[in-house]
Amino acid sequence: MLLKKSLVILCCLFSSTAFAERWFEVEVLIFKQRPAPYLQEDFSLKHKAIADKNTLDLLTPLYTEQAKQACIDGDERFQTRSFTDSLVGINPQSSVCDESIDYLQSYDELPVTPLVETQEAMEQTYLLSSEQLQFKTQYAQLSRKGLTPLLHTGWRFEGASKSRSPSMHLIAGQHFKNDLNTIPSYANPDFISLLNAQPALFNAPDKPNVKWELDGLFKIHLRHYLFITADFDISQKLENGDIESARFSQFRRVISGEVHYLDHPRMGVIVQIRKFNH
Repeated sequence: MLLKKSLVILCCLFSSTAFAERWFEVEVLIFKQRPAPYLQEDFSLKHKAIADKNTLDLLTPLYTEQAKQACIDGDERFQTRSFTDSLVGINPQSSVCDESIDYLQSYDELPVTPLVETQEAMEQTYLLSSEQLQFKTQYAQLSRKGLTPLLHTGWRFEGASKSRSPSMHLIAGQHFKNDLNTIPSYANPDFISLLNAQPALFNAPDKPNVKWELDGLFKIHLRHYLFITADFDISQKLENGDIESARFSQFRRVISGEVHYLDHPRMGVIVQIRKFNH
């Protein structure tokens, strides 16, 4: 009896370990649909903000770090010299690239494919490099059809239950700002410095709200099968300057290795989940 119980415990431990080591990679290609002139759907409806208690954001810190490095390298987006500085020849990169800058606001539009180094680890979730992405044919087909890709990325992750699996926070496309793009700079008391406007990406009380063309969560969980839960806001700027957002919400059971398509009047998602090292 004792031997039988020991075997049962060992089998359970083995099964648990095997489940924990089930790794996958997902590739996601999100694109904008063509405007439909006769579309009857009302996108003016207000929705609650997309939220999840367990989220993982790999894009924001990546873009922030890359913009900070651009600042250090002297990117003109972060030059803050005034007119008086230019008269006396002060270095245009005299300001320190520190945490006073909201680096994410420096992007007018985010890259379609995040620039990351290639990894082959199985320790924590990480983004795929462009070399590891496989939707080359699908990307080319979108271009031939005149459709605009918003985001082409992927990540490797450990298969987990719905309660343990995090929702990946994805942002892409244009950066919609309000009309308050500049604030007066009062760094120097002379009247000439008042003519210089400091970019709003430097922290200030009247900091504009950040809104991306695509913003939402993409969750994958494992329960015998793989399941996708996708919730996005796809936004566009209207002629009067207002921003109109449409909600994309889909839940789908998928099979690893198969290419799936999630459709919406404003956007489409091509997705494939592949087994990794098992």
